[in-house]
This record gives sequence, C-alpha cells and structure tokens, in this order.
Amino acid sequence: MAGRNEDLTDALAVLGNEIWMSILRELADADGVLSFTELRERVDIRDSGKFNDHLKKLCEYFVREADGGYELGHAGTRIIAVGYEDSEIATDERCLCGEDECGKLFHVHLTPWST
Repeated sequence: MAGRNEDLTDALAVLGNEIWMSILRELADADGVLSFTELRERVDIRDSGKFNDHLKKLCEYFVREADGGYELGHAGTRIIAVGYEDSEIATDERCLCGEDECGKLFHVHLTPWST
C-alpha cells in the first residue's frame, strides 16, 4: 500500500509546482503535439537538462510521448480542464473508468503511462 500512497503523493505534487502546471497549460493550448524544444521554449526554461527532469516527472502521470513530441495524457487533460472556464478540453473524451463525461479527477487516472 505504501507504493500506491507514494504514487498519489507524487502525482498531487505536480499540481503544486508552477513549472509543471505551465507545461500542462502549454500542452493544453497547443494545436497538436509539441516537440521537446517547442515546449521548452513556450515554458521559457533555458536549461534543457532541468526541463527534461520536469518533463520526465510529468510523463509519469499527466503527459505522454507522441509522434515527434509530447501531448497531454488523459489525466493531464482532466486536470488542466479544471482551470479553464467554459472548457471543452475534457468533455469530448470517454473517461478511463468507462463513464461518459465522468466528473472525477482522481480514480483510475493516476496509473503511470507504460511505454
């Protein structure tokens, strides 16, 4: 059970980090997949090593690698939609739990992406 609690704590810590939330917002605002460089420039972090560390942490729960770059994962989409009024970001997706328009932010969403 300790592993599950650590995963939840790690995932929730993302929400309290300004840089991590900036990354999620930039991915939400993008018209498609963003390359590492495009995303780093949008977030305005010069140190690519530090940015890579931030992005790796987000890829555990909220971001996924896609063709040539990064995009919001399902959990990231649902989390970032909370900050957007009149958002359609998360409303047209079927939740991982199987429910249409599931209102829950946390339940099955915290499973790390497998690559």
